[in-house]
Amino acid sequence: MKALVAAATMMLAAPAMAAEKPACDRSCLEGFMTAYLGAIVAHDPARIHAVPNVKYTENQALVPIGEGLWKSLRAIGTYRILASDIRNQQIAFMGNAQIASGWTMLTVRLRIQDGRISEIEAIAPGAAASAGTFDLSSGAGKLTLARPAFATALRPEERRDRSQIIQAADLHYVGIERGNGDIVPFDNDCIKVENGIQLIRNPAFPSPGVSPSGKPVPNFTAMSCRDQFNTHIWDTDTITDRRYPVVDEERGIVVAFAMYNQYVKGPCANVVDYGTICPKQTTKPYSLAMAEAFKVRGGFIEEVESIFTVLPVLMERGVW
Repeated sequence: MKALVAAATMMLAAPAMAAEKPACDRSCLEGFMTAYLGAIVAHDPARIHAVPNVKYTENQALVPIGEGLWKSLRAIGTYRILASDIRNQQIAFMGNAQIASGWTMLTVRLRIQDGRISEIEAIAPGAAASAGTFDLSSGAGKLTLARPAFATALRPEERRDRSQIIQAADLHYVGIERGNGDIVPFDNDCIKVENGIQLIRNPAFPSPGVSPSGKPVPNFTAMSCRDQFNTHIWDTDTITDRRYPVVDEERGIVVAFAMYNQYVKGPCANVVDYGTICPKQTTKPYSLAMAEAFKVRGGFIEEVESIFTVLPVLMERGVW
């Protein structure tokens, strides 16, 4: 009788034990991303291990697997940032890529469940310049290697828990909307790169915008992260639909997704100690579908990598 009870217990326990799969570690998550990028370059959806109803979006639009980038992507460049969230079983890639029309930037987020991809989210601006942006051929096509900080593990004393890393990134958005860089935990040497071009501490890149009075516009891209925010140059904008699905605690990276809405609060900004600055031409409000990786060391933001695309209309919420 005892033997029969024991056998029955084992039979009942077996399905539960079989259903439990070990979590994907960093190497496993990176393997999924490598395989996915290889499959999309090969234009072969059959090569990915995905659930039948996998959700796939490009630039906040639902796209069938096999369409969109699956047809246009030709190569992945050497500029690569990876953030692996072992606890949340997600991984994000940010880097440069070649499509049919030229070089562009690319963000891909994958979610892994039971050994298969259940979510795919991509943001790719495209190679051509569009309203409010700049020619990506001047940035993406020339990138070689990402800054080393993104691939470097933090020392134990430099690490913070998930909530603190996310809070640092969220304060970045609060600081934009409030025109207050002092509330953002910026490292003094913070650098921000947007669509492959450094837009902080880069005096060689001219700031857009004009003054109605015709006087020279300050070079905001030459400023530090904190000082740029404090000018109130972004007072015309809002950031909505903020999400933080990927947190790499070992490396201190959080990858945020958001809708950045330009000129929704007005067509011009009132810059501190300067006056009014407006776009070069009348511009209706519009949104950017944006992904940003924040490197947080010791609680301070030292690197920001931003990839975004301009959407044709104001769209303050995405599909996620």
